[in-house]
Amino acid sequence: MINTLQSTISQDQNAGDVTEASVYFSDFTTGRWASVNGNDKYYPASLGKVPIMMAYYAMAENTSSILDEENAYPVGMPDQNVQQEIPPANAITPGQEYTNEQLIEYMIKYSDNDAAEVLTALTTPTELQGVQSVYSDLQIPLDSTIVASSSDIMTPSQYAILFKTLYNATYLSRDDSERALKLMTQTTFTQGIVAGVPSSTVVSHKYGLASYTSGGVPYQWELHDCGIIYAPGHPYLLCVMTKGTTSLAAQEKTIADISAAAYQEVESGSNQ
Repeated sequence: MINTLQSTISQDQNAGDVTEASVYFSDFTTGRWASVNGNDKYYPASLGKVPIMMAYYAMAENTSSILDEENAYPVGMPDQNVQQEIPPANAITPGQEYTNEQLIEYMIKYSDNDAAEVLTALTTPTELQGVQSVYSDLQIPLDSTIVASSSDIMTPSQYAILFKTLYNATYLSRDDSERALKLMTQTTFTQGIVAGVPSSTVVSHKYGLASYTSGGVPYQWELHDCGIIYAPGHPYLLCVMTKGTTSLAAQEKTIADISAAAYQEVESGSNQ
């Protein structure tokens, strides 16, 4: 598996599709795992929305009404989606009220930054502490503002801890773990991991994207996609993080290439 992943990364680097790429793979059936460029760190961007979801589900296990609580998206609050290069297919509307459950769905399905902002910026201290607790409890690096940061702080294997705990239901209850994983099968981003596996394959995942600009023109992207691929009888975890300067589409292709290579190895039974 390591040789296959490394070869795929090298090919795409030589083609100019990415400048850096790191992969973490874990086979839930055999227990085998692989890591390529595993010490490289990245800015998680919207990957940080998964801990927010997990925090609310964890709090709801003690206070069930929290998911039914309503928050307003205030008119005049800055639109966090304006500069997204992958805009959400659906987003919350200023002046409207939403339950926390609805905000979580917008945040995860469509990667709506405004929904994430309402869930964090307008939360009570207890709710915000709940989000921070997910990071501390699982010993995952935390950027100071939960959703946005300017530094690379996380490796694929560190982020993969979130999906391992959901798959094994070691942080949330079995029902809430399955609820979270099911919600992530409905995400609308399909250009990365999903593009590398057969269309009938269920994938529970979340992507993250950060773009860096000069004079309003992007010169570098960080694009990541991490999740669980439910290959028939053989589920596995794949987390891919990339940096590139060519185009966002080129990085999407690289993630799809890595996903396809991993899937083929798993299906052939040669994921050594």
